Amino acid sequence: MSNDRVGCIVGARKIVLPHNIPLQGMIPMITYENSSLVENKKYLDDYVDGIAIPYDDFLEEHILGSSIFSILFDGEHIGFFGKLVNMATIFFIRNESFHKANEIFADIKQRFDIKEAFVPTTDVGFMSVTIEKYAGIEIQAYHFMNIDKVVRPPEFPRDQLRLAVENELDAVVDLAGDFLGQYPERIKNKQIYLLEDNGELIGLGVLVDNLVMRNCIGTGMFTKENRRGEGVGRSIILHLKDIVHERGKTPVPGCWYYNTNSKKTLESAGYISKSKLLRFKL
Repeated sequence: MSNDRVGCIVGARKIVLPHNIPLQGMIPMITYENSSLVENKKYLDDYVDGIAIPYDDFLEEHILGSSIFSILFDGEHIGFFGKLVNMATIFFIRNESFHKANEIFADIKQRFDIKEAFVPTTDVGFMSVTIEKYAGIEIQAYHFMNIDKVVRPPEFPRDQLRLAVENELDAVVDLAGDFLGQYPERIKNKQIYLLEDNGELIGLGVLVDNLVMRNCIGTGMFTKENRRGEGVGRSIILHLKDIVHERGKTPVPGCWYYNTNSKKTLESAGYISKSKLLRFKL
């Protein structure tokens, strides 16, 4: 886990932003405080508990890079949201105040110039407010869950998979190119695994500890182009699944919506997708 990911959560100063535009009619004043996920821990825990299918580190990185604001209704703290440039990345209102959620999100869109939103379909609260009024919608990615399905063994054994070491940085970059960023930090933090076959690097696996989704680890893989179709990616995913389970956590893979080959690989390793990441144009 890299320190800069943690810093996105804890680094915050609190100010009260001025607001004097009412919602519809005579309703109590809405205010927002520049805060952090840590300062919203109680509501963050409630938010995570409400996510039936965890999402992977792609959405988490957008959330962790966001400015976080506490939501106050007539001076009472009732939720929070995240803003990354003009995108809403996370939104939560407690159940007792959720009848105000549509009005509050409409206010947030206006006051914070929100033009887009990343919404996982498993986040029913955020989905319910964004679906009220939007200009367009795209499917961004698949989120997967393991169903403990009996699958065929990996084509490449686990003893061919190992952690990358720092003096292999150039080889890792040559193998995977721009598949990932921050390779030196990832190798140092023991996130990168390499699959070898007779001394040849044929695939890369990655594990990223989730910070929002508790007890989850994001998993991913990359296969050398001339070795695709041999079960390289599938073997990596199966071995990473075992490694995560051995740590007592839940593996959370994901893939871009249009990457049909990765989707087939994950399904062949016992995963199914019941949730997607949607990109709303607002």
